[in-house]
Amino acid sequence: MTRAPSPPALGELRNPSSPAVQVNALKQLKNFIVGHDQRKELVVRRGIIPELARVLQANVKTAGKRRQRHLNGGAGGASTSAPAAEDVESWTQEDEERLQATLIVGSLAVGGPPFVAPILAGGLLQPLLAALSPSDAPPKLVIATLRTLISLASATGSDLFPSAYRERIANEIYQKPDGDALTEILAQRSAMRTIQEQIGLAAELISKTCRKDDHRNFLVKSGALDLLASHFAAHVSASSLVSPVVEVSAIASFPPAPSKSHFLHIVSAISSIITESSYRTARFLYSQPVVAIFPAAKQISAFEKYGFMVQPRPNDSYNTQNISPYEYILPQLQVTQTKESNFSKAFPALGSLSAPGDGTRISSFADPNSQSGKHVTGQEYETAIYAWCIRMSREHLDDERLIFVELLAELVKFAETNPIDNRSEYAKEGQRRLLAVLIVPLLAKMADEGEAGGRSERSTKAMRLMAALLEYDPILQNAAADSGIIRKVCYVLKKSFDAVIGDQPKRWSPIPSSPDEMDSLEGVERADVLGSPRVSPEVHILLKSRECSLLALAAIAHKEDPHRKTIIESGAVACIADSLIPYEREDEEMSRGTISTGAKDGNPIPVLIAACNAARAMSRSVSVLRTSMMDYGIAKPIYGLLKHSVIDVQIATTDVLCNLLLQFSPMREDLIEAGVVKTLCEHAHSADSRIRLISLWALKHLVLQADNEIKIQCLEELGTGWLINAVSGEARQVQMPKGHFQHSRPATPSLGMGTPNAAGEQVDLLNAVEEPSMDIDNDTGASGDEDDVMADSIGLLRNRSANANSTVAKNKAKLRAIKDAETNPIIRAQKEDLRIQEQALDFIRNLIMTDAGSSPGDMIDHVLQTFGRDRFFEILTAKLRPRSTGAAPSSSSQHPSPYQQHSSTSSPNPEGAAATTRNNSGGSTSAPSDLAHLAPPEILLATTFIVVHVANGKPAHRQLVIAQTGLMRELLPLFSHPDRRIRVACVWLVNNLTWIEDASDHAAARQRALELRGLGVEARVRLCLSDAELDVRERAKTAMEQVGKLIDNHSHGHGLGHGGGQSGVGGGGGGAGSGGGGGAGGGGSGSGAGSGGSGSGSGSGSGTPGGGASGSGGGGGIGSAMAAGFMAGLGASSGSHRPWNQER
Repeated sequence: MTRAPSPPALGELRNPSSPAVQVNALKQLKNFIVGHDQRKELVVRRGIIPELARVLQANVKTAGKRRQRHLNGGAGGASTSAPAAEDVESWTQEDEERLQATLIVGSLAVGGPPFVAPILAGGLLQPLLAALSPSDAPPKLVIATLRTLISLASATGSDLFPSAYRERIANEIYQKPDGDALTEILAQRSAMRTIQEQIGLAAELISKTCRKDDHRNFLVKSGALDLLASHFAAHVSASSLVSPVVEVSAIASFPPAPSKSHFLHIVSAISSIITESSYRTARFLYSQPVVAIFPAAKQISAFEKYGFMVQPRPNDSYNTQNISPYEYILPQLQVTQTKESNFSKAFPALGSLSAPGDGTRISSFADPNSQSGKHVTGQEYETAIYAWCIRMSREHLDDERLIFVELLAELVKFAETNPIDNRSEYAKEGQRRLLAVLIVPLLAKMADEGEAGGRSERSTKAMRLMAALLEYDPILQNAAADSGIIRKVCYVLKKSFDAVIGDQPKRWSPIPSSPDEMDSLEGVERADVLGSPRVSPEVHILLKSRECSLLALAAIAHKEDPHRKTIIESGAVACIADSLIPYEREDEEMSRGTISTGAKDGNPIPVLIAACNAARAMSRSVSVLRTSMMDYGIAKPIYGLLKHSVIDVQIATTDVLCNLLLQFSPMREDLIEAGVVKTLCEHAHSADSRIRLISLWALKHLVLQADNEIKIQCLEELGTGWLINAVSGEARQVQMPKGHFQHSRPATPSLGMGTPNAAGEQVDLLNAVEEPSMDIDNDTGASGDEDDVMADSIGLLRNRSANANSTVAKNKAKLRAIKDAETNPIIRAQKEDLRIQEQALDFIRNLIMTDAGSSPGDMIDHVLQTFGRDRFFEILTAKLRPRSTGAAPSSSSQHPSPYQQHSSTSSPNPEGAAATTRNNSGGSTSAPSDLAHLAPPEILLATTFIVVHVANGKPAHRQLVIAQTGLMRELLPLFSHPDRRIRVACVWLVNNLTWIEDASDHAAARQRALELRGLGVEARVRLCLSDAELDVRERAKTAMEQVGKLIDNHSHGHGLGHGGGQSGVGGGGGGAGSGGGGGAGGGGSGSGAGSGGSGSGSGSGSGTPGGGASGSGGGGGIGSAMAAGFMAGLGASSGSHRPWNQER
């Protein structure tokens, strides 16, 4: 076979006789390869890459000469005039050479992934980035360079098969000085078409390349996010959707408004930057331009607030002609009630727009049937930007709609997880209903659009955004189910397993293949050899639709059993099981060759994680766990993924195991036999706190109602010393990075650890000592406070009013608080350590739980012997002991806790005030000033229940507990703790301590009652008789009755022991519950009731001491109840609350 000749222009490029000849050769080569992949391959193999590198690098040196010129229409200034004549005439021969070479590189990049490798191997990236600065290159060259970089980024793979080239390009872009060029482009304030095009292309490049937190943080620190916010606000103000209270000077200071096409790229870039971070989202929301154009609801009068939030009805009593266009953000939505329901009572229609001065709002106790004329509004959102995003999502179509929905999803996620959010639950429910009516149906329709049946980029993105909105929200999940989306998504999931072979069509090539042409596939990059073709578009879209459909099903099935039933009926469980099969080779290797999408061919990492999420949501149902999940053999692939090399897969897999290892799971024994205990214990010792936390969570569920042999094996595998360290919080000593402290920083509100103490106040977790104010952005080379960039660096809103200045100060304080909660290494480490402490305590709590069929107290004796009796009670006392009053809390009570969403706080008495009387023996008081230094509620609850379990053992164990005088004194303040669960646990402890085992135990029981009275415990229980919570009052009545009978020497054949359990299956909260109650002793009959995280159950039965009866219960989740003839234990099994659900 003859060798194909090289294009003549390539020879001229190698040996140009003059600059004009070189430019002409570049133009000929550009025209030769455009639209022809075979010709592109030919010129690459003939060595065009080194020649392009020579041209680009030679002309980089001339770029510095432009730095002193005022080009680009006054870049960085405020000039909007046309460029001077000398600027137009400054286009040189070197500029033309760079332009033509840049266009050729862009054309090669359009050829796809095979051409990325030689481009990077030839060193073309750096000279391209050098031409990004508007002060170094003319506008035409900057535009061409941006387009080339966008084409290069688009050809570097996807999230399913991440490419090393993709990360390499992004790393080069987002570092100094190249990253500053993007900021320089965005800072331009000219209305010229070329300048506006540069801004739009820069935003598009950010949206395509910004995928890592390091890159996002770089853009925040460089001021790029604030600049994007200014262009965002400029477009909004130009569209006449302006609040009546916006200052004219604020709008005048905005840069020229971008066009619609450029604005869409700006919105997409903002979404890419703020994702996965509360701080970055808040940075955008509280930026000066956004606050100016979307003022907070509190800044607007009631009439104005109602006006710009909802479209008025025609019959409203005031003159609608004077209403600003901004008042029509949301469509008019009339709430109609056809019948009364529990749902409508719980969530009545939101207030509608009424006449000025009327002030009519719907009471939360109003009859929903009387509100048929009311309207759903968006006024409960903190700012009007939420309503604006909803309107934009409805006004636009197709891909444009998804851009606005993506921004809305990020803002909604921030609103749900904002650590300083003070909105009422009623307001939050109103916001969710608004999304359920206006957004969810649109996404459901888009997920099933077109003939492709979900096999389009648009459909997959719609499913992904739906999953993000529906996560952990029953209102939106029900709205999605009502739209019929479940069966549609299941159909998409099943179709994604159609066998489509991802063979890339073999290009015809005039060059014969040779062994050295495969060097780049073997890891040796060469500028004259093409890279691997990677995955075909057909295979990619199928796998992407598989991932997104799994995410959507996981979100919809998170709470409700009817939704899971629909998924099972649609035949999607088998697809979930097949999606848990990984590739036999690494994803990087699979992306280089031919892969298939068949059911048994394997899945990339994102699909594996999505499948684990779906399996976790489905396994929250006991019926599904025992039927469909068992039938399709979920346990085997799940256990296989537990040893996956990627830690994110291990975490997602362990999440599923938290449900599969509960006592009612039929797969529990198989997993134990397969060796899950050893694997989980190994993961619990991991250096990664995420896998350490979730592994302890799974082990906590594993030992719940397990045989003593399994419990002992878990304890031995974990190691007593390790468990003691985990409970004690040994990991909380965190070194502050060098240069972290900044003493000159002004005091600002701090989240501290963001956890309420016994008095409901916010204190530092783990009794952290006070530290100087810290600035976590003191990077080398950076000066000043990062937050100051937001207010001052972009030169906006210079003539602010006093009220605006006050708002700026408040917003900056909020930003600092959110930033510290998210990025402060000490706070983050302490939060992680606190969660691990909680799980370690719950592990011990379940370990010593007395189970039916086992000898009471066996595991208690084993734990006491293993830990050492004195050491064991020292640890418990230390967890209950308040910290020294010398260290003041560092946070305000306005900042809620990450635990607050799980806590059940209520006033300990009907008047709402904590009891403040001092006990008879001079013990601790329950005054709020003393309660302020207690540990967080979750630690107190877990520790108290361990003591309850020990008192639930043999009489000797009860005697051992009552002998711990220091421990009992530390428990006294908890009888008036704001968290009702802690008050209930304290009263249950008294019930267990006054339990009479048999006739021989009566004297000892009476002595324990006398000691409780002497310690002041009886007085605390008496106060609980008037508690606001029924459960506390009823338990207190029983306790007082038992104490009275013992001390007054009444009949002693009766007693009540503590029984019950709390159980939540799955992530984010209790979906299943196990509960139990106490039964009367002495051979009588007993009944019990228990409640879980979301379910409750009751059971009754008759029996003698030691016997028991069981029953099944219902409720929001799954309940099981147990009634025992004597004291039953309380197990801790609260489900796997994902760490990101508490942080962001």
